Amino acid sequence: MFCINIDNLNVQIPADTIGVDMGQTLSKIAYLNGDKLQLSYFLTQTDLTSLKIALESNVKQFKKINFTGGKSFNLYRNYSKTVETKLINEFEANVKGIEILYLLEKKKELSPSLIVTIGTGTSMVSKKDSIEHLGGTAMGGGFFMGLIRILFNSDNFQEALNLAKKGNRYNVDLKVSDIYAPEDDRVDLLFREFTAASLGKIDLSFTMNNLKKEDFINSIISMIGENIGTMANLMADNNDILSIVFCGGFLKENRLAKKMLSLICKINKKKAIFLNNSEFCAAIGALLM
Repeated sequence: MFCINIDNLNVQIPADTIGVDMGQTLSKIAYLNGDKLQLSYFLTQTDLTSLKIALESNVKQFKKINFTGGKSFNLYRNYSKTVETKLINEFEANVKGIEILYLLEKKKELSPSLIVTIGTGTSMVSKKDSIEHLGGTAMGGGFFMGLIRILFNSDNFQEALNLAKKGNRYNVDLKVSDIYAPEDDRVDLLFREFTAASLGKIDLSFTMNNLKKEDFINSIISMIGENIGTMANLMADNNDILSIVFCGGFLKENRLAKKMLSLICKINKKKAIFLNNSEFCAAIGALLM
């Protein structure tokens, strides 16, 4: 359970409501407890019982439950029989939650931004005069964990992150500088550092026995970050947006992904924003709507 102190936040937060965000991988809840936001998360597929217990232990003191997220419909329908409920568009909930988290952390309102939520998959939403879902990509935490499961028989996200920190992606990834001769002045120093091909150094001499897990996982996280970052910056360019807020469960304690996203934004002269507790943004947004 996490807590956020909101005693200096000039926003009316309902004391009689619980916000619930149910994604494919993680489910999150948010509610007000005194001058603090209480935040909790559960594994959607394997820990649904704990989520129900958490809701039912609080439902007597709350009058409403606001649901969002793609996996929330069945629980919304069940609870609507006994308590007032609302089913909310997840893109709108994401934006509302990000606005509150930004206000709490930066002490000012969020300017027009592209909000990129990296969960099981990735969505990209423009927050300007209105909220518009621009698209997304199937790359995200689901893709990452699918590879980790099938290749390494592991279902531990944190363990995979810890391994990646020890890895060197350039033992398996091909850089532009691996292709061009050092004396070739057609390619400048910055471009030489770009990735020419993810996993491009893997040939028939590599086997699962001599392939280092940490190098491979480092490469996969970097590949996901590069591709999402590139797509996000193109969408920001097309919509005249200078700031990109990256959020979602895949980024929790994922310094490698954040570093890659920040680098892509720096190259493209965009401002990359990362907020604390951003994996709870949709639950917080649902609470407020």
